Amino acid sequence: MSMRSLMASAAGAVVLALSAGPDPLQAQGSQTEQQFVNQVAAENLMEVRLAQAAQQRGTNPSVKQFAQRMVIDHTSMQKQWMAAAKKNGIDFKADMSARHQQQAEQLRTLTGAAFDQTYMGLMVQNHQENVTSFQAQRNAGHSADVRQLIEVSLPTLQEHLRTAQQIAGQVGGGVATNTGGQPAPTQPGRPAIPPVGPPATPGGQTQPTPQPAQAQNVRADSLFIGEVNTSNNLELRLARLAENRASADIVKQFAQKMITDHTSMQKDWANVSARSGGRISAANDPQMQGQISRLQGLSGTDFDWAYMATMVANHREAVNQFENARRTAQSSEVRQLVARSLPYLQEHLTVAQQVAAQVGSDTTIATISGDSDSGDTDRRGTGNINKDRKYIVNVDNHHNMEIRLGQLAEERGRDESVKEFGRRMAQDHSELRKQWLTMISNSGMKFKSGMGPKHREKIDYLQQFSGREFDREYMTLMTKHHRGYVSYFSKEGRAANYAGVRRAVNRAIPTLQQHFQLAKRIGGRVGADTITVKVGPLSIER
Repeated sequence: MSMRSLMASAAGAVVLALSAGPDPLQAQGSQTEQQFVNQVAAENLMEVRLAQAAQQRGTNPSVKQFAQRMVIDHTSMQKQWMAAAKKNGIDFKADMSARHQQQAEQLRTLTGAAFDQTYMGLMVQNHQENVTSFQAQRNAGHSADVRQLIEVSLPTLQEHLRTAQQIAGQVGGGVATNTGGQPAPTQPGRPAIPPVGPPATPGGQTQPTPQPAQAQNVRADSLFIGEVNTSNNLELRLARLAENRASADIVKQFAQKMITDHTSMQKDWANVSARSGGRISAANDPQMQGQISRLQGLSGTDFDWAYMATMVANHREAVNQFENARRTAQSSEVRQLVARSLPYLQEHLTVAQQVAAQVGSDTTIATISGDSDSGDTDRRGTGNINKDRKYIVNVDNHHNMEIRLGQLAEERGRDESVKEFGRRMAQDHSELRKQWLTMISNSGMKFKSGMGPKHREKIDYLQQFSGREFDREYMTLMTKHHRGYVSYFSKEGRAANYAGVRRAVNRAIPTLQQHFQLAKRIGGRVGADTITVKVGPLSIER
C-alpha cells in the first residue's frame, strides 16, 4: 500500500469516528475558547466531508488531488485539536452547522465540471474565512496548547487557500457567495503553486533562462541555496539508511517517498545554482553529520523511533526556513522555486508526524542536531529544576532582551527586511518566553521574569543609533549573538538537570537556528559585520 493510500485509509477511519461524534467532556475552558475549538472542529469535519464528495464526483485531476490533501490535512488537524481539547477540559463537539449543511446540499446534486467549479469556489471562500479567524484568535486569551495549535495550523490553512485560489482559476470556479461568505481576494504577485500531490517530476519543469541581472540576484541567495542543497543531500542519505535499517513497513515507505521527492527537489535547486553562473556546493554541516552518525548506530525499532523523530524536526525546520525565504529571497526565480517546493515539505511534515505517532516516536523533543539523544531526555528522569536556576534565569533574560530589541528594530530600522526581522524576533521570543514561563510555573519553582545588566547594556547600546546605522549595528549584534547563543543554549540546555528544561530547549533550538541563518542573510545585505568578533556591549552574556 502506498503512503498516500495508507494515510487516506487512516483518515477515513477517523472521519467515521467523527461523524458518530466523540463523547462529550466536562467543559472547563473559557466560553470563548470553547466556541473557537468547536468552530474549528466543525470546519475540519466539513472540509473532510466535502473533500470525500470531491474525490467521488470531481473530474479535474487537480481538484481530486486537492481533495485528497484536504482529507489528510484536516483529519490530522482534527486529531490534534481533539487532543488539545481533552487535555484542557474542553467539551469537543464536531457538529456541522446549518451553513455547512447548506454547502454539502449545494454540492450533492452536482457532478463533473460544475462540481469542480462550485467545490473550488467554496474552498477559496472557506479557507479565506478560516485564515482570517485563526489570525484574529492569535492574540485571544487561549490556553498554551490552543495558542500553539493556532500557530501550527495557520500556515497549513494559508497554503490551502493559495492552492485553492490557483486551482479555482484553472477550473473557472468563482468564489461562492450564496452561503453567506465574502469573496476571497486573490493575491497578486504571489508565485503560482502547482496542484497538491507528490512532486513526481518537479525537476522536469522548465524555467526561463535568467538574464545577467537575474543571475546576480540568484548569487545573492547563494547561502540559502547551499543550505537547501545540504538539506536535500542529508534527507537522501538518511532515507537510504532507513531503507536498510528500519523495521516498520510504514517507515520504509516514508523513506522511499523521501528519496523520490528530495531527488526531484535536488535537481531543481541544482539547476538554479548552475544557471546563476556560480558553483554552489552543499557544504558539510557538523550537526547534520551528527544525525547520520547517530542513526548509523541504530537498527530495527530503535532506528524507526529515532529516524521519524529526526524527520519531524528536520521538516519542521525546513518549512519554517522556506516560509521565511518566500518573503526574503532576492531572486524572483528562487522565490518561485521556494513557493513550488513548500507544499511538498509541508506534506512531508504532516506525514512524518503521523508515521512518528504510529511508531511511538516522541516528536515534541526532536531536534535537527545530531549531538543529542532524544530518548535520553526521558531516561534521565524528571530531575530537580532548582539546580538549573542560573540557566533558566539567563534564558528568560535573553527572551526579554530579544523582544525589546525586536521592538527597537521596528521603531528605528530603515531597511524593511530589518524591520521584518525585528517583528519576527519580538513575536517568536514572546511565544518562546510564554512556553518557558509555563514550564517553570508547572514545575512549582518560584521565579521572577526580568533582564540582567548585560542584557540591558545591549539595549542601551543600540538606542543611540537609527536608520541605516541602526540596521548595521542591530544585524551585527543579532548575527554574533545567535551564533554563540545557539551553541550555549544547546550545550548547557541539553545538560540541564530538569527534564522539562531539556524538552523546552529541544523545542526552541530549531527556531533559534533559523534566526541565526536569517540574521546572516539580512546582515550581509545591510553591511553588518557578520565575521569579526567584538567585545563590550556585543558580547554574549553567559
